[in-house]
Amino acid sequence: MGLLNRDKNKEEFFPETEDVLIVFDEDNRTSDIQRISEVKDGTLYVTGRYAIPVLDCDITTGAEGRNFFYRAPAQSIKETHRLAELERNMVLRQITAYRPPEPPAQMDISKWLLFGLVFVAFIVMGITSCGGGA
Repeated sequence: MGLLNRDKNKEEFFPETEDVLIVFDEDNRTSDIQRISEVKDGTLYVTGRYAIPVLDCDITTGAEGRNFFYRAPAQSIKETHRLAELERNMVLRQITAYRPPEPPAQMDISKWLLFGLVFVAFIVMGITSCGGGA
């Protein structure tokens, strides 16, 4: 019965994983705990915030899922923010740059040549059929 009564708010915000990213800033002695949006191609993604290589993390298992610890200096954390923003901007640029495919031209040259060839064939057939009866 527990599977049927899942928290709908939790599903809306964290549909991909139950994994947690804990970013520890060694310079400032602060930490940030975020749910991981996606793990793809050896990179952890927290949408719009972090893009961190899995190999740079210490991984433990918790009650709800995996915990990824990323211990880094402040400069490295700024770089992960920058990478996440760059990837998000690239995706947004690709979405907004979409142009529907252009319909083909009404009559291109090959169609005109084909119609001309058929027209000439009809004229030739008409001339040969009229001249053959005499």
